[in-house]
Amino acid sequence: MDANALLQCFAHTLDQDFNTRTNAEAQLKTASRTPGFLGACLDIIASAEVPENIKLSASLYFKNKIIYGWIVSEYSTSKNELLNYAVDNDEKPVVKDMLIQTMLACAHNAPHCLKALRPALKTIISEEYPKRHWDTLLPKSLELLSNSDIDVAFVGLICLSEIFRTYRWKENDDRQELESLILEYFPALLTYANDQLMQDGKNMNDQKIGELLKLVTKIYKFVTYHDLPFTLQRPEFFVPWANLFVSIIQHPLPESVMAIADPDERKNNPWVKCKKWSYANLFRLFYRYASTSLSRKFEYNEFKTMFIDEFLPQLLNLLFEQIEQWGSGSIWLSNESLYFILSFLEQAVTQKSPWKLINSHYTVILRHVIFPLLRPTEETLEEFENDPQEYIHRNLELWNDDYSPDIEAISLLITAVNKRGKTTLQPTLEFVIETLQSNVGDFHSISLESAVNIEAALKIFSNIVDKLTSQDSPYASEIEGFMKTFVLPFFGSSYGFLQSRVCEVCSKLGMLEFKDQSTIETIYLGITNCLNDTSDSLPVNLSAALALQTYIQDPYFQQAIAPSVVPIMQKLLTLSNEFESDSISGVMQEFVEQFSNQLQPFGVELINNLIQQFLKLAIDLNDAANIDPTSLMNGDVPDESGKQMAALGILSTIISILLSFENSKEIVRSLEQSFYSVAEFILKNDIDDFYREVCEFYENSTFLLREISPVTWKVLELIGESNRKDESMIAYYLEDFMLIFNNVLVYGSDELKKNDFYCRIFYEIYANTGVNEDSDFDELNTIFDFSQKVILALGQQVPQTNREAFLNDATSSLALNKGSLKSNIVFGVTTFNVIIASCISAPLETLQYVHAKGFFNMFFDTWLTSYAANYKRTYDIKLSIMALLSITGGVDASQLSALGVDTILSSIGSTLSQLICKYPQAELELKAKRQEFSSSGFETDFQNNWDDTVELNDDDEEGGADEDNFETLLEELKKQQDGISFVDGISFGDEETFDDLEEDPLTKSILDDIDIISLFKNSVELLQQNNTSIYNVAFGSVTPEQQQQLSRVLGA
Repeated sequence: MDANALLQCFAHTLDQDFNTRTNAEAQLKTASRTPGFLGACLDIIASAEVPENIKLSASLYFKNKIIYGWIVSEYSTSKNELLNYAVDNDEKPVVKDMLIQTMLACAHNAPHCLKALRPALKTIISEEYPKRHWDTLLPKSLELLSNSDIDVAFVGLICLSEIFRTYRWKENDDRQELESLILEYFPALLTYANDQLMQDGKNMNDQKIGELLKLVTKIYKFVTYHDLPFTLQRPEFFVPWANLFVSIIQHPLPESVMAIADPDERKNNPWVKCKKWSYANLFRLFYRYASTSLSRKFEYNEFKTMFIDEFLPQLLNLLFEQIEQWGSGSIWLSNESLYFILSFLEQAVTQKSPWKLINSHYTVILRHVIFPLLRPTEETLEEFENDPQEYIHRNLELWNDDYSPDIEAISLLITAVNKRGKTTLQPTLEFVIETLQSNVGDFHSISLESAVNIEAALKIFSNIVDKLTSQDSPYASEIEGFMKTFVLPFFGSSYGFLQSRVCEVCSKLGMLEFKDQSTIETIYLGITNCLNDTSDSLPVNLSAALALQTYIQDPYFQQAIAPSVVPIMQKLLTLSNEFESDSISGVMQEFVEQFSNQLQPFGVELINNLIQQFLKLAIDLNDAANIDPTSLMNGDVPDESGKQMAALGILSTIISILLSFENSKEIVRSLEQSFYSVAEFILKNDIDDFYREVCEFYENSTFLLREISPVTWKVLELIGESNRKDESMIAYYLEDFMLIFNNVLVYGSDELKKNDFYCRIFYEIYANTGVNEDSDFDELNTIFDFSQKVILALGQQVPQTNREAFLNDATSSLALNKGSLKSNIVFGVTTFNVIIASCISAPLETLQYVHAKGFFNMFFDTWLTSYAANYKRTYDIKLSIMALLSITGGVDASQLSALGVDTILSSIGSTLSQLICKYPQAELELKAKRQEFSSSGFETDFQNNWDDTVELNDDDEEGGADEDNFETLLEELKKQQDGISFVDGISFGDEETFDDLEEDPLTKSILDDIDIISLFKNSVELLQQNNTSIYNVAFGSVTPEQQQQLSRVLGA
């Protein structure tokens, strides 16, 4: 590897000339495949003579090669060729030896490069250290940490933190060596943190020392995050570490930190982060190891008792002191620190002893912590005007990936009123009324200061209204009056954020029955005015749309909306185009379901608009999936989940609109053609996140048409083309594709029998499923459901090689899992049905194949004895009748005798009689299911009770009876070991029954149109006429009782 040439390459990647950059990037791509490339990169990064910007470029390139190439597996292959890279195994030892030295060099003169290299170190250690492939790392890290040079110690501590990170997700039983590491090294690490780093707060102006202390707090986090090491549970270990975190929390931030004006820069200061992780560690210890809950996994009772009795009271006093000082403005707390304080308090609210310590402080917390956090800040108001999408996420959807104290304040509030409602709900409601009364004078001339107070009060009310209106609530009858007095007038507010909040409050009252008709009329006018707000405020429009969805079942709303359905739908389309969320799609979908007749003339245009919106999102998602990772500083791919959910919502709405045209076949054909562009983009770009929706669309369209249109055949061609790609996922998502495949096989079987091209698509997809000994039962059920349907649809047209492939996979899977057939009924029946289906169209060939495989006796014994007698689905009954009739009528006596079938002919006749007699009842039950689905909806009652569900001691006269009941429940759940036990006492074991073979009443079956009674009657008559010997053996043993049943069923 020519180091100088490589250096020039990295330099040219920073050149302003596009062609120079492009050529350099191409040369780098070629050079990266050369042995020694990574070592040469590290030489450049470590060199003191190379400019830092070039070293940084090399660092980023090196980092991405390590992240995407160090660990290679079958899942590593990516559609993005830039990610398809593997570090040569011979080069790995060289990289490990050089990386630490390079980081030491960067620590002195290139800190940005050091930051870029840390993700690479993390990747290598996560792979190599647990496998003991880097035994020198721990002693080397400790040696560096003992160095008096703080830059050298920093690199040592970075390595040490990554070593301990490898234990983060392991339980104590799986990381026993960690206990010895803690015993040996944690006392010295704690001493180092206290004496060298913290020094009673003297070093808090030194950012580098803050970085080191932050790593110490994170080391503790890594080893305690998933499980609590036994050593750290002991008081002599726990108390000193807890005191370190308390000390970090108590020491005020220095003036140098408080002087940082930029909020992001200040929160990223290492000393601020030390406080964050100190709060986080203490919260995690409490939440995971010292609390009582149904989901508690670890029972460390001695630690729990020590934490609750000896440590928690003092810690709560410290937290109260912190939030009091924050509330008075005497200290500043980062959002992250506030978040963990509130999280701690929320957890304490749910616990018996801690709640006693918090109860008297609740009103103070509500007034001086929760309320101030819910007041919109200047930044929030600017977001409302200038970044409405972010405002919606943060303030209406309450969605944020960051540590948000305002959202956690709401969570604390909700927990308090739900778990401790008897003592918290009344003062909360009184505070809301008091705040509204003191800030509302003239509704039309409210100051901004009052408006933000009103917003906070209404936000509190919005989050307790479910409790206020729950079943048997003493407040429920007062809510309508409260709304008319304090809430609904703000529909006309000049502050858009208040209009938005009123809509949001109203959206939570859909189940409340208003006594005064004028109330619902006011709500209707307010919502529709906000939806059509002339200022086009996105938060106001969106809140109104969601509120409209709440009342769409209300008779008054339906009558009032009916004349305006189309313009409202057009407004919703506009909103959907402006705001990437599935929430608007949900509103549109419900509108389509409620007002399908009014929307039909608008349906085609509506779908075409939605298709354009979807394609816009799909293009963005596809571009993001193929992003160049080398362009990302931290290797983090942008989160596109919002776009994905919005896209899924649009597709769901399109399918709902399609279903509204069940009586308009020409429109359905037009919609199929329109949707083809969506299917084409998804299938050609292999966007598997939307495979199911494509299949659902064409499943429904083919069902409505009862035929396979030219467009659907083209979609099948696209599926076939996608399946032929090297890394196709079609077979992997076979369960989704069965939605369309089933209907193609049902409605298109005649065309398939004439067209080998389409048949080959199915055979190729089946070949890609790759049935093997590692396939699980769910996979096999889907695969064998597919193969049996192909056999049934194509019958004798199935080529011998393909038929044998189907039979071989089925018989091999049955042989491999024969010991599991009793407990896995669905797998057994589904797999047997492949062989049974083949018997219908090729009885002799199938029986010969089964006989040659040595599977003959087991097949007939299981089929006729164990399965046939227990069939409940009409599909299974019909299938077996048709197969048995085919065997008796399609194979002559000599062939049956040669195979040994003649010995079981009497069993075949008896089984046929049994099956045909049980068929009418099975058919009646299926018809009843179809009638049930077509004539009734789902009626549910999710009304909450006023009494707290599991109130862990509300300090009432019972004195903790609920807590005692809760502990008893925990003990009972621990004792129940067999099956999965639920609170209501129902228990489920592992074994399946024939009831688990579900028959979807809404799905058309290939066998649905077969008149099995007539087929049976005609086949038996022909058998009696043409092959008396077989008939006499098969039906000679039928009992008089069975003959009577047969006569009744056959109408003879």
